[in-house]
Amino acid sequence: MPILVGTCAWTDHDGFYPPGLPQGARLGYYAARFPLVEVDSTFYGLPRAETVENWVRQTPPGFRMDVKAEKRMTGHERALSHPQRLAACREFAERMAPLREAGRMGPVLLQFPPWHVRSPQAAEELAQTRAALLGFDVSVEMRNRSWYEDGGEELLALLRSLGAAHVVADEPQAGRGSVPFVPAVTARVSILRLHGRNAQAWYVRGESSRERFDYLYGQEEILLLAQEAKALAQEAAEVHVLFNNNARNYALQNATEFARAVGQARPQPAQPGLLFPDDPREVTS
Repeated sequence: MPILVGTCAWTDHDGFYPPGLPQGARLGYYAARFPLVEVDSTFYGLPRAETVENWVRQTPPGFRMDVKAEKRMTGHERALSHPQRLAACREFAERMAPLREAGRMGPVLLQFPPWHVRSPQAAEELAQTRAALLGFDVSVEMRNRSWYEDGGEELLALLRSLGAAHVVADEPQAGRGSVPFVPAVTARVSILRLHGRNAQAWYVRGESSRERFDYLYGQEEILLLAQEAKALAQEAAEVHVLFNNNARNYALQNATEFARAVGQARPQPAQPGLLFPDDPREVTS
């Protein structure tokens, strides 16, 4: 089945990379072992053109890179007007063109902020944002519960009309700043994005997101989520499963376990026994 499994970002993952491997070579090592990664650094600013070209050089044919939209594109910078956000979308599309032309580009992730509430104006702006990214697959992750007050029916219909993927988010159910698990396919690619279930830290804001996403999925949870991915794969051309529980090396560990649960080979670490150096559970191979 067309299920690709990976992590949100590749730069960390203690014990996975060979000692002394340069930071700039980590993507190539990762891409030899996983078929998918999400580029998160683009949220903070557009990469240089040579950086994008280097991503292409380091990755094999068939590898997919889902790319998170820059914060100007999704209203995280509130002072920007909507026309300015659309201009940022066009700039983003131009910068990512080499990735798309090389066949590496997965969907552009439009992750909207928690204060982005459901409204007719917000729906129209989403349609315009999607149009500014014509030629790219797009996925949409809402983070305000207002979009699901009708079970998500209006949002899902809008996404289908736009040819945009609904991000099926797994996260703590912790009030208005969290969304329910709604496994629906609205486009060619379906996205299952896994944030962990650390409800106590969901609204923590610190120097990094590690505390918020400090959660290791258990074996039973992995098996149930794998079943959800297989169901999505019955409707979608591809299912992208991305672990964002980026505390310690939890995302890498759970991605490895998930790949095994859907019948894919386990990646090999640089040094046997060091793939999961801080695993609090007993892991069997």
